[in-house]
Amino acid sequence: MLMTLLENFFKPPTLKGLSLNVRTVNLSLDGLRTGVDNIRHDVHLSDGFCKTVYDLTIHLIAKHTRTEDILNLDKSSILSNEKEQFKRLCAEVMTDAVNKAKLADNPAINILAQAAVIKFILKNIRSCFNMLMDTGDNMVREYNITNKRDKLDKSFSLKDRLSELTQNKNTFLCSISREIFQYFSEVQTHSLKDMRQINFGDDGTLPEEIYLNPMLYAENPSDDVFMIEEYDLLMGHRADDPDKYEPLAEFIVNLLAEIQIKDNNDNALSIEEFKKTAYQWIRYADNVDTLFNHFQTIHQARLLKKKKGDKSEISALTEQAAAQKRRLSFFYKKFNKTGILNRIAALYEMKPIYSEYCPPLVPQVVLQYMIAPGSRKGTKNRLERSKQFYSKPFFTESLDMAAKQSGKVGKSAKQACLMRFLKAFFHYHRDFQNADMLRQAMDDLHLAREEKIIHLSRSNNTLYEFLLPHERVSEEKPIIRHVIVKADVRGSTDITHRMIEQGLNPASYFSLNLFDPITDILAEYDASKVFVEGDAIILSIFEREETPEGWYSVARACGLAANMLSIVQRYNVRNHDHQLPIIELGIGICFKEDKPLFLFDGPNRIMISSAINLADRLSGCSKALRKRQELVKGHFNLYVFQTASEEEISKTADDLFLRYNVNGIELSKPGFQKLQKEIGMKCISATVPGFGTSKMNFYVGKFPTATGEYQTLVIREAPVIQMNPETFQPVRITLRNYYEVCTNPKICENIQKAALKS
Repeated sequence: MLMTLLENFFKPPTLKGLSLNVRTVNLSLDGLRTGVDNIRHDVHLSDGFCKTVYDLTIHLIAKHTRTEDILNLDKSSILSNEKEQFKRLCAEVMTDAVNKAKLADNPAINILAQAAVIKFILKNIRSCFNMLMDTGDNMVREYNITNKRDKLDKSFSLKDRLSELTQNKNTFLCSISREIFQYFSEVQTHSLKDMRQINFGDDGTLPEEIYLNPMLYAENPSDDVFMIEEYDLLMGHRADDPDKYEPLAEFIVNLLAEIQIKDNNDNALSIEEFKKTAYQWIRYADNVDTLFNHFQTIHQARLLKKKKGDKSEISALTEQAAAQKRRLSFFYKKFNKTGILNRIAALYEMKPIYSEYCPPLVPQVVLQYMIAPGSRKGTKNRLERSKQFYSKPFFTESLDMAAKQSGKVGKSAKQACLMRFLKAFFHYHRDFQNADMLRQAMDDLHLAREEKIIHLSRSNNTLYEFLLPHERVSEEKPIIRHVIVKADVRGSTDITHRMIEQGLNPASYFSLNLFDPITDILAEYDASKVFVEGDAIILSIFEREETPEGWYSVARACGLAANMLSIVQRYNVRNHDHQLPIIELGIGICFKEDKPLFLFDGPNRIMISSAINLADRLSGCSKALRKRQELVKGHFNLYVFQTASEEEISKTADDLFLRYNVNGIELSKPGFQKLQKEIGMKCISATVPGFGTSKMNFYVGKFPTATGEYQTLVIREAPVIQMNPETFQPVRITLRNYYEVCTNPKICENIQKAALKS
């Protein structure tokens, strides 16, 4: 028995067999789109919810600060009603976030919404409190303007109240925030917990410890009074203080690592890996009891023994208590050696009385009075000088007695103080880390409140909106894909010059014969104008989320382009009869498997898309090729040639091909591939007069317009011919193809007939 006691006494501390709490919290916003500033995520919270947060906050500020008269509250509104309204709307906004996260298959959207609501609540509390102070200051100025006695008395009284509010701002902010976040917690843990659990598992709901966190509430979380009252701590601030937060956390982790090294476990983690785990251990105050509280464990063993419980369980508790005692003794020696233990003992002796001296003193000065006798004379002189400003004397007898008592604290009591301190520090460490993590998430999001920013971000599909049901009614679905149609007038400069020479008006001519007729048919294809200039028009067709009835963007662009040519040609017949110039177009169609971007010039929306540049290339026409009679007299309106080398083509994303495009419509290859997915297309191989006996591939199919009518498309697939750039003689047939939307009536009729027969 004696040997066992001696072995236990001299046995080194160990961490073997411990089961300590470790929990990681995921606040990652990875995978979310950045907003208009390309840095943060844009979030638009429901206006109705934001107003409710404001109303509730004002009522809570009035309640906690007793300033109903300053805030001039509407007497018809009741706090309990505001509270229930907040909880109901909060649940609806969060439900919208869950649904959007589920639809996008991205749980980070759910986290983003929670972080955004927390950020707004915190920001609103500060804003409302500052508004209270500004309102009070304005009332003081108004009272001071008059010389009436009663107004001046009110001014003095109000100044005193405002001074008290300023002095206790941290306390008020904490109490107001704590209450409103308790209501928020009720929504999180009752209304939404099951829904998030089903969809996202345990990580779907932020733990209460994240937002029920005083570190978020206080304007100055390092304030000594705040630290003492909220965390039962007083941390050092000077560079050489041994109890500064970061060095102290590292000191505790290093002590645990030292025990781990002594365990000499071959299967143990590396020291660096262990320290990462240890930093997680010290986030949970309950781990202090598991590590050190042999007092509690011995008490449990004695109760069990008294009840004649299981001997093996009693023995296990006894061994556990012995291990806890060794660990506590080890920590006690290390803390005592640094001098921190004396500061801890002094802190808990001064805590009941420090407020008698603060102000004029600050808690750190009171603590120095307790542990450094040399500082006492200066502190007493300071208190003596301060009594004239506080209308009361300050006696140090209580401090002297507390200092004397802290010097008499025995080892067992100091060990209890150490455990109390470690619990407080673990709690503080957890809140500090959680607040830091949440602030990072909140810094990564932007609460969009300006209509200009909301409109810009929404147009670029970078806005995350969490709204109430009635606010979502008119919500437009985000753009996911788009098509650009560019129509360019051939020889527009010459047409304009000739008409002006003849005293004619080219502006009205282009308007009546081109732009106005095209505008009339845009709705039929769900198209809109992007840009119009004197000799060109750029159109767009969008595809939006969850609207498959509109996912015919390429087919409709092709149909629109063909209709544009048909309209222009009809007008050309009339213009020819009246000896007016005829209009010839070149049209390019480019599809992009993503959304365009937008910027705003006042009310004008300006699109940014690489598809515009490519459509411009496809609609172009080489002046040299336009003079080639064999092309002019051909059966088709579009021919594409390669003059650049393969090496030159591979080095750029630009389009380096030469085109003959007079009343032709070129569809980009990605556009053709998308068209094949949109509608069923039948491939017809046919010969064309003038092209010998070799067959060409044509694709024919029908698509629905936006008005429900059906239109037939015929697409010609042809190889790009490489030609000599100087002689324009063909060199070879390349492996590249281009695609023309056919508008030649005879060819289209023959291909459609062949399709019906096949």
